[in-house]
Amino acid sequence: METLNCIATRRSVRKYKDIPLEFEKIGKILDAGRLAPSAGNLQDWKFILITEEETRKKIAEACLKQYWMQDAPVHIVVVSHPKRVARFYGDKGEKIYNLHNAAAAIQNMLLAAIDQGMGCCWVGAFEEGMLRQALDIPDSAMPQAVLTFGYADEKPPRPPKYTIENVTYIESYGNKVKDIAAYRGYYSEHVQRAIKKGREMVRKILDKKS
Repeated sequence: METLNCIATRRSVRKYKDIPLEFEKIGKILDAGRLAPSAGNLQDWKFILITEEETRKKIAEACLKQYWMQDAPVHIVVVSHPKRVARFYGDKGEKIYNLHNAAAAIQNMLLAAIDQGMGCCWVGAFEEGMLRQALDIPDSAMPQAVLTFGYADEKPPRPPKYTIENVTYIESYGNKVKDIAAYRGYYSEHVQRAIKKGREMVRKILDKKS
């Protein structure tokens, strides 16, 4: 599946078939997380893979009793190491970059699941102490999310999304463009003019050398 199609078709799936996932596919999901970008390439994440039913039940309980989660055959808990990022980037690294890094890995894994025909869900609501206890997460690590994976047993409808015009400003905050298609046409012309100018400059340089 193409990347843009994965992005467009991703849904939060909360019903799963009782079918185990192939480990090869799980490996590709983990690898997608591993390859995510991170501030300073610190890669300050760890992924906890859970397949045991009893542990999945504990996680569902820790996630504010979202018991649908235990039916997903695979959970991956993403944890980060804020202090590690803080050593390089200070307070901003601990409070912001650390979150960015984990989110990039999470989104990569979700898209890798969609690409392989699976369903998935990003769960951010959990009781931290219970989750730490269930998975022996040390104080130095911060749980960021629980991801559920499996073959979907539902087809959630596409949720409403804002249009590009409603979420995009041009050149400065608040500068909306009512007709983005018209702007695209203008921008395309601008790019073509820049390309033409660049070619003329290159030709003049070559003429001088010859």
